[in-house]
Amino acid sequence: MGKRTTLLATVALPLVSLVWQPVNAAVMRPAFVSEGVPHVITVQSEGDLSEEELRRQRRERKQAREQQQGDEGQQQDRQKAREERRQKQSEAEGEQQQQGDRQKAREERRQKQREAEGEQQQQGDRQKAREERRQKQREAEAEQQQQGDQQKAREERRQKQREAEAEQQQQGDKQKAREERRQKQREAEAEQQQQGDQQKAREERRKKQREAEGEQQQGDQQKAREERRKKQREAEAEQQQQGDQQKAREERRKKQREAEADQQQQGDQQKAREERRKKQREAEAEQQQQGDQQKAREERRKKQREAEGEEQQQEERLKAREERRKKQGDAEVDQQQQEAREKVREERRRKRDEGRERIARDPSKTTETIELPFIDGAAVLDSDKESDNRRDSSREERRRKRAEERRNADVRVPESDRDAQIGWKDRDRVEYEPAERERGERRDRRPRYADRDGWRVEREVEDRFVINFGDRVIVRSDDGGRLSRRAAETYFEDLPNGRVREVIIRPNGDRVVTIRNRYGEVIQRSRINSAGREYVMFYAPEIDRDSRPTFVDPGERLPPMRLTIPVDDYIIDTSAEDRHDYREFLDRPPVEPVERVYTLDEVKYSARIRDKVRRIDLDTITFATGSSEISMNQASSLRKVADAINEILDKDPGETFLIEGHTDAVGSDESNLVLSDERAEAVANVLTDVYDIAPENLATQGYGERYLKIETESAEQLNRRVTIRRVTPLVKPVAMAE
Repeated sequence: MGKRTTLLATVALPLVSLVWQPVNAAVMRPAFVSEGVPHVITVQSEGDLSEEELRRQRRERKQAREQQQGDEGQQQDRQKAREERRQKQSEAEGEQQQQGDRQKAREERRQKQREAEGEQQQQGDRQKAREERRQKQREAEAEQQQQGDQQKAREERRQKQREAEAEQQQQGDKQKAREERRQKQREAEAEQQQQGDQQKAREERRKKQREAEGEQQQGDQQKAREERRKKQREAEAEQQQQGDQQKAREERRKKQREAEADQQQQGDQQKAREERRKKQREAEAEQQQQGDQQKAREERRKKQREAEGEEQQQEERLKAREERRKKQGDAEVDQQQQEAREKVREERRRKRDEGRERIARDPSKTTETIELPFIDGAAVLDSDKESDNRRDSSREERRRKRAEERRNADVRVPESDRDAQIGWKDRDRVEYEPAERERGERRDRRPRYADRDGWRVEREVEDRFVINFGDRVIVRSDDGGRLSRRAAETYFEDLPNGRVREVIIRPNGDRVVTIRNRYGEVIQRSRINSAGREYVMFYAPEIDRDSRPTFVDPGERLPPMRLTIPVDDYIIDTSAEDRHDYREFLDRPPVEPVERVYTLDEVKYSARIRDKVRRIDLDTITFATGSSEISMNQASSLRKVADAINEILDKDPGETFLIEGHTDAVGSDESNLVLSDERAEAVANVLTDVYDIAPENLATQGYGERYLKIETESAEQLNRRVTIRRVTPLVKPVAMAE
């Protein structure tokens, strides 16, 4: 609009005035051209001008108009050129953006393709795993180990993702910096070009006013513009070449650093990387399985909440009945009767029976079954409880038979662990074979152990199997998952005779090495610290040489145990008001001689063998019905026992403690077995996480409702308990430790 107004004022109005002015009117002519205000013409009267001057003036005005039109054309050309440059710049930026988007799309397609391949592999692995579980009905794999591998894989993926994001961010910053430099360069060139154009335009206008040969100048300007465009393209090409050279140098440096790093790595490290990649794929394959297990846990919690809801409903119904009785006028009497009955029941349950208490103080005076010294108290020894629960004959008949067998038993209370093992072929010191003595072949996945003859899997809950064999039902789980929760790496190796070696590497460099036979039975476990010192927890190589396909309870070959020490010296409760020296109590020797080294499975599944060592009942740990959770307040009650265990481990880091879980009689036997095993594992995890007790020094086993402390079928808090025993003299030669 401004240009049109200027044109109208400078050209159109003077022409109109010339055409329409009266004959006698004064003729106006341009006096001078102001350089400060371009194209504004100042006119003066033509009254005194001659015809020749008038024609000359008209020619000058005509030339001025032509010159102005030329200037306008030049301005339009410059404007058009600027628009073209902006358009090309926008197209170049758009093309760069498109290239970036295409590169990103290619990376996303490659990532999706890799994820699709991994998912297909995972589906195949899961299908294969499900088929193998249906065929074999059991696996000895530990889901907690899988979770540890998954955690490690997730950490590695996150680390790689962070590195990729950092590299991508760095590349983006470099690209952005290059774009900014190019933009600034283009702006500087454009500004310089614009200034040059303006300066040149001014010079050209001045020159055209002095002479009429402006057409040749236009050709020079066109040639100069072409040369500038050519130089600009050459500069951009040179800058692009420099960017490519810089990028190539960075890539060469990166490849050089990678080559130097690869030269420093050894063959074992390369093999370790391959194994980690395999484990990562297995971890990804197990993520779906973990999700299924999480769903199963949610279903169990839902069932637990439903059970609690049913209990709540029962309480509400009971309350409603009491309210109805109250409305009938009998509520107060019924409440008093109910309180009286509950009080009597509680007194009977807690009251110590004088006769039982007298026997408990000196059990050596009788061969009868020793019972806990209070009303409804069960037998003291787990082997006696197991005998009482059998159904082949009446309880009285079984107790009478066991009393007769005890009369012929030769009882001797050992004075030390070494004294308990004194009959082992008079060996003063046992030489053991290191856990890593044999060269193994690395496996790419967890082993699957063989089934023992006569074992039948009744139920599978996550990584636990409820197994029926003979006349008993047990729960079996692999402790590898608990041991490897904080592991840096875990791998397996095949050894001769069907044995498998599991190696767990801790972040501090310690290695936990476990050797199992073909049935998954632990025959040796050691911890090797970063300095190469080996501490042995389990050592029973004779069992490996005489491995039997059928499990036989070694306690069946022994006569019934006869307890000759006071019950208070055999069992202590953490809730008792008396102050106990837990360290001194746990460090006491077995209560009868130990015939040989037993495997961990033999100790777990034989009540007669476990009865050889004393126990601590952790009755300060109270579990809710159907729950295995431990609050931090209850975890703090374990401090004294944990301190005692740590003191013993400071003296001998190869000691082993068995944590037993128990439930009351409410619920099915199979569910209680699984729940008790979860409770034992929960206590072990608290001892490890809160009190820093190494997990390899702890073993866990659940027994469900088999060994009740109070003989009742109803809910009883005293039966929902956990027990700790020091089983070191049962699972390895004591002379080895000495």
